[in-house]
Amino acid sequence: MVTINGMKTINIAFLGFGSIGRIHLLGYRDIREYYPGSIPPVRIKGLLASTPQRAAVTAEAAGMEIGYGSLDEVLTDPEVDVVDIVSPNYLHKEQILKSLEAGKHVLCEKPLALNAAEASEVLEASRRSDKTLGMIFNYRFVPAILKARELIEQGRLGEVYSFRGEYFHTGYQNAEKPWSWRMDFSRSGGGAMADLGVHVIDLLSYLLGDFKTVRADVKTYINERPEYAGASNKMPVTVDDAAWMHCELVSGGTGTIEVSRFATGTLDELNITVFGSRGSFRFNLMDPGYLYWFDEAQKEDGWKRLETAQHYQGAVIPTPRSVIGWQRFHCENQYRFLKSVAECSTFKPGVEEGVKAQLILDAAYRSAATGKPEPVQSL
Repeated sequence: MVTINGMKTINIAFLGFGSIGRIHLLGYRDIREYYPGSIPPVRIKGLLASTPQRAAVTAEAAGMEIGYGSLDEVLTDPEVDVVDIVSPNYLHKEQILKSLEAGKHVLCEKPLALNAAEASEVLEASRRSDKTLGMIFNYRFVPAILKARELIEQGRLGEVYSFRGEYFHTGYQNAEKPWSWRMDFSRSGGGAMADLGVHVIDLLSYLLGDFKTVRADVKTYINERPEYAGASNKMPVTVDDAAWMHCELVSGGTGTIEVSRFATGTLDELNITVFGSRGSFRFNLMDPGYLYWFDEAQKEDGWKRLETAQHYQGAVIPTPRSVIGWQRFHCENQYRFLKSVAECSTFKPGVEEGVKAQLILDAAYRSAATGKPEPVQSL
């Protein structure tokens, strides 16, 4: 059994447990096979759901020990080291603040909070705490993106001229799709721009640096939906179904971001293209095993298809040449967070990265309201 800094086991409780919670559960269970002996054994203690009854049933079905009856019950459990927040967005701030106050490490799904004001509260609480607050920005951990970051740090991109980020989903075109909290701005913090755009924003920030200004437009195609499946009563939709942003970086590069949940025929289309003075690159999530790179110094060779497949340093299985899947990115994000908790080291993406993304989202929504470019506030 591995013990690091006196930690013999990392005990985790989930706050919420929808589809993403199940992805996280798979990740925790896979870590010991990918990285045997590198961190203390992971134990999934239990979960908190919308009702105690639901928590009990769901926990038993998922093979967990406890379905907690309340947040206080989770946070007063002395065995729980880490809370994994996969609850609706409007619950994030309260759950993070209380978890940190209770002395728990926190891993939070994006976004950090509903807006920059809430995110700032979380940042201050995190700075007062000695516990780790990590974010799930899983696309940072695609090997192709890690390779792009490595090449950029080597100076092989040069000055950023322009960039384009896109994230397209389908599934919202049906007017009979029932209303949910995701369609209420007060509970979600935004629509396609906050749900999908936050991933593009974080990736571009991670690869290219801070944003300076944003000019945004948003569109809602269906303005009301059934309260529940088959209901005649309609609920208002107060979020964007699609959004377009024109962005300027602090470094001077300019580019665009487009996101949509009405992109008919798409699957999980996350695309990044960047043009620089020394090189350029392209990445498509539906072709996740490769990074496409152009080197100006070797332009006679044209674009190169760099094989990145499943290259994770230290991973025992599968072999690096293996085809990679979507869940693996989450697992890597979770593993590196737990490793930092065990080693008492700094983890990124953390609270500051969560706040930066929120500041950009806030500027975008301000711009959509004013019709003018809006400055992105500094951290």
